[in-house]
Amino acid sequence: MSVPSNTFTTFDAVGNREDLIDVIENISPVTNIFTNLTGSGKANGRYHEFQTDALASPGANAVVEGDDAIATAITPTARLGNWVQGLRKVFQVSDVQEWVDKAGKESEVSHQSEKNLKELANDTEYALVINATASSGSATTARTMLGLDGYISTNVTNAGSVALTQAIFETNLQLIWAQGGFPSLVLCGAFQKKKFDALTTNTREVMADKKEVTAAIDVFKSSFGTVMIKLHHIINTIAPSKVFILGDMKLWKKAWLSPVKKEELARTGASRKFMIEAHLTLEGRQEKGSGKITNLTTS
Repeated sequence: MSVPSNTFTTFDAVGNREDLIDVIENISPVTNIFTNLTGSGKANGRYHEFQTDALASPGANAVVEGDDAIATAITPTARLGNWVQGLRKVFQVSDVQEWVDKAGKESEVSHQSEKNLKELANDTEYALVINATASSGSATTARTMLGLDGYISTNVTNAGSVALTQAIFETNLQLIWAQGGFPSLVLCGAFQKKKFDALTTNTREVMADKKEVTAAIDVFKSSFGTVMIKLHHIINTIAPSKVFILGDMKLWKKAWLSPVKKEELARTGASRKFMIEAHLTLEGRQEKGSGKITNLTTS
């Protein structure tokens, strides 16, 4: 069939209004688990320092009755530090774009402010978790902080390119416990989370009357502590072969030289430019209280 002769259709019209709904959907993940769980403090310079200490190993201790007291040598504290990293997002909106009638948003500046703040939060989480090395920077290169992946060096289990198993997981929990840590939280990507879910010793629940099946492990109770298992979007994308096991979250702390702030920069024309910036670093007060599993298969 064909359209009758001289029938005016939407293919001919030039004045029909567009069918654009007044909603903008964004499902990009915002993952700030580590950022949210760590406390905050103040940094006062580009290199932020802190101290750690440890007890002497236990040993036989018995004294002769009436013997003189003789002091033992004191081991000084360890002095550690981390570089403060600056993070920035900049956006610019023309005056005309701000004035025109827009679908899904009243203000382009407000929309971009919200979007860029979320992106900066994701970038901050990336630095805190993924950064494996620190750099002092220079006049031409940016400073970078040491993140979770770079800090954890004592309790590391190399899986040797095999799939995650309960034995591998509990081996790392035991390492953390032996150092005095209390494993409490796992951060991992989707593939490793499914490996946790598939552990054969878990207790599953099937509710036939409600047509529900629970086939996920979100809490793992071991001899070395009860551990919550959380999915992490950034680890899923950037470090899918790793599992991070954290102990007392008080051992990790953010130190802010300058908190997140948004500033409007000077005009240079018929547009407005905004800068969102923050400067912070990560205090790894006792990395021995956490651990990680590396070199796991991802397929």
